Amino acid sequence: MITQDVEVTRRILQEARTLSGAGYDVRILARAAGAEDHSGYAEGIPVDWIAVKGRDPRFGWLYRLAGLSRGSQAAALWSVLTGKHTFTMRAVPPAIAAHADIYHAHDLNNLEAACRASMVCGAKLVYDAHELFPDMANRWVRLKRKSWLRLEATLLPYTDVTITVNELIAAEMARRHNVPPPLVLLNCPNPPPDFDPTIKHDLIRQRLSLPSESKIVLYQGWMSEGRGLENLVRAAPLLVVGAVVVFMGYGDYEKDLKRIAAQELPGRVHFLPAVSQPELLAYCASADVGIIPYQAVDLNNYYTSPNKLFDFIQAAVPIVANDLPYLRQVITGHDLGTVSKLDTPETYARAINHILTLPDNAAHIRANFLKIAHNYTWQAQAKKLIQAYKALSK
Repeated sequence: MITQDVEVTRRILQEARTLSGAGYDVRILARAAGAEDHSGYAEGIPVDWIAVKGRDPRFGWLYRLAGLSRGSQAAALWSVLTGKHTFTMRAVPPAIAAHADIYHAHDLNNLEAACRASMVCGAKLVYDAHELFPDMANRWVRLKRKSWLRLEATLLPYTDVTITVNELIAAEMARRHNVPPPLVLLNCPNPPPDFDPTIKHDLIRQRLSLPSESKIVLYQGWMSEGRGLENLVRAAPLLVVGAVVVFMGYGDYEKDLKRIAAQELPGRVHFLPAVSQPELLAYCASADVGIIPYQAVDLNNYYTSPNKLFDFIQAAVPIVANDLPYLRQVITGHDLGTVSKLDTPETYARAINHILTLPDNAAHIRANFLKIAHNYTWQAQAKKLIQAYKALSK
């Protein structure tokens, strides 16, 4: 498996563990955070971390003249402009040396390296599109959007299996490239064996020393622009008495959100660090509302099916989400909360307050989660992955 993630994501590790458990010998090539290559393990899966910083063979002279930091910045910019990425250059030799039977590329930016290695080794090729990559709002991706589209169109015919994260992105990839829709594997978690969403969980109130009657509105995950988080902060003073907004996660944008929160009514917005996956569902179940306010800043966000959607489903916490197609399909289709146009603090507050003031703590919504949760586990998704891999061996 090939990825440029420094911290290997849940989807990749779940797939790797599933394949390992089915008898496959799985190894991951990932991007190192520092300037040195190293090897180790992520949740029991062997990982070779490949350094990019200061290691581009085209820029040795610049590292010597300008130093590691400036040289790495120049190399990164040149990689974006030319499409010849340092990671791809450095990942291909060890990928070929592995002599794998199957090369599994996680996202479009890793497909070229996996494709080249598979062709040299006469191996099978799997493309796992975590995103509608050419349509991400990232400025460097936007700068080369047409090049990414051409690359995807060029390499797709070489793939033996293509996978993506929901039916809407699968349909869009099929439409734009005139190919069969990719296999869909949702980013669902497996709840810990001892997790019970029907009992009272109170971890957030305990961590923040909040009164037992406080209502918790939880955003968990990566904090970044384009996710509607500023208006969530500004909506906090408009919520029903005793309700607070809690951000739990990580991201450079956290400092901006804290600055905005300091200008609002004190005590209504709180921040907690990210927790491990085994702990996450209990924290989610401690909330009264789970919120997904992503904005349609790009087509990838428009079709989003984020991890937190499936975390909230397993935790049986009523969901408030922006009105985006996949979120509407799941939340409205199963009556799991409310989907509304979230574009001002007032619209956020109206949607959240609607859930917070439902009788009996929204018991009818919580009951709906228990009916459908088994369909949204990784165990359910893993069967499809195993079937696809078995077909590669025929």
